[in-house]
Amino acid sequence: MLSRELSELLAWGSDNGITWPTGLVFVETPEKGVSAIASTKISRATLQVPKHALFGGQLAENYFNCNQNTNSLLKLLLAKLKFDPNPTMMNTEDLKLKFGPYIRALPKEVASPLIWNPRELDLLGNTNLRTSIAQKLESMFAEWKVALVQVLGTEHDVKMGIAQVESILSQGEDEIYAQLTSKVFENTAQLPWWSFAAFLWSSIMFLSRAFPEKVVNSSANPTRIILLPVIDLLNHNYHSKVEWMHSDDSFCLKVLETVDEGGEFFNNYGGKGNEELLWGYGFVLQDNICDTVALKIKLPPDTLLRISKESSIRLPTIADYTRSAFDLSPEITEESEKLILEEKLNDGILYMLSATNNTCLMWLLDLFTSLERSETESLLNLRPRLQGLQNLRAALEAKHNSYSTEIVHLSTEEYPLHGYRAHAAQIYKSGQIKIIKSSISELKRLEKEYIYTHKHDLLSVNKLMRLDPDFFETGLSDLLQLEPGSDVALDSYETLLYLWIVHNRNTQPASEALQWVISQFNDYLRAQQADVVPICESIEILHHTLFAKDTQKEYLEKLQRAKAFVAANSYIRHSKDELILVRNIDV
Repeated sequence: MLSRELSELLAWGSDNGITWPTGLVFVETPEKGVSAIASTKISRATLQVPKHALFGGQLAENYFNCNQNTNSLLKLLLAKLKFDPNPTMMNTEDLKLKFGPYIRALPKEVASPLIWNPRELDLLGNTNLRTSIAQKLESMFAEWKVALVQVLGTEHDVKMGIAQVESILSQGEDEIYAQLTSKVFENTAQLPWWSFAAFLWSSIMFLSRAFPEKVVNSSANPTRIILLPVIDLLNHNYHSKVEWMHSDDSFCLKVLETVDEGGEFFNNYGGKGNEELLWGYGFVLQDNICDTVALKIKLPPDTLLRISKESSIRLPTIADYTRSAFDLSPEITEESEKLILEEKLNDGILYMLSATNNTCLMWLLDLFTSLERSETESLLNLRPRLQGLQNLRAALEAKHNSYSTEIVHLSTEEYPLHGYRAHAAQIYKSGQIKIIKSSISELKRLEKEYIYTHKHDLLSVNKLMRLDPDFFETGLSDLLQLEPGSDVALDSYETLLYLWIVHNRNTQPASEALQWVISQFNDYLRAQQADVVPICESIEILHHTLFAKDTQKEYLEKLQRAKAFVAANSYIRHSKDELILVRNIDV
């Protein structure tokens, strides 16, 4: 049995020239809402919407007599048709009557986290989605404010409304939920059509149903959006094979496969992870193969500019990850490249990690390697590669720990817990943790591979002690001119490396496995020979402590150069807090 709203929508669609194949029927269930089902076997079904039945930007521009901020105006127009009891006349036509059946059939609720109560939000933990709720609301508020002033001016009621919303958003989650977000889908809510809550309702509708206008107009700005009545009833399946076509007077969706009797016709929103699905559509998919974790890396302007010039470094944006059933790739121009760089500077570089594809993880490793390499090193050098890997792994482990931390809401308010929202939060959060753990495991595997392959090119202090025991038994005492039987207290393992290098700089190490260190140190000295060596305070203290008899400070500069060499030719293994010298070779 169809609801009255859905029956009226389908009748309205038929009257307005929207077509779908005979045998395709729409059904409603509590679990899935509306579904398009085949009552008989159907091959290559086509659904078609004429342009006059679309709800798009041109309509909003004509009604408000303005061609700026078209998407925002379109959201305002939808809110007006939904919440304003008065006619919405354009020329001699009442848009409220024209689109009434479509608007009344829109979902009674979309489970977007934007309207969840604080207890439900806490189920998301410290995930990206949870931490971005406030920012998302602020962004929508800024959009609403501009559009509202554009349409209604700065009348007293408008000013008061804007100030009131601004005040609420500056308060805690309890007040935001009580006074704003809980109102969006309340059946009894009598919202002014221009209110922020009404705009939120409209924005959520567009998030869950909008198509780019380019699907019907190839010359349209890629950011412009439209609504496609009836076609937007089809549910999402990433595996569904669909084709989009448009002509002068209509838009068509072709399902390029045979659907057996009782099977469902699906749309294909493209490869979307659960975060994007939950944000925009209010649902998640169990074991979503397209699931991702978003990481944003913000860099100083000079660093970003330097790295952006390196052709081997991938600095993606959201456009690199958005997948749809149609090609909307904008033409890349010098001006667009400049805008993309500004976006990366302001918003950060977006990396989307996946449990099924490590491509983006390797892009991220390249970035961390580049941030660690010196001017004389390349992305393929072993040392910056290992240090970049360590730093990336530490960052991911910190994110994993934050995701695993429970959030306890401190409010005394008792909020109900919606069953599907709790389910969606659990699926989303566990998916995020799974991806982070998978990425960490891949980095651990890669680190083991590097260490095993290059075990003869790495030197820790423990390894040094095994390879040159004579230095620790007699050589160290001779270098420091200690009395027989005297002990020496060193502040760190790194100091042992400095002293060993100073002791062996003009000799051949006893072990052949250590000869590369002295050779690399001498190469370093030749490259730095003309440079003045500033002595740091820690080396002065170290020299004073260890070389008390060196009144001529013969070893002061030697210690400083050894320290500088170790710093430039080593990496820190975070898991053991261990400094390791690295041979200057490629991976």
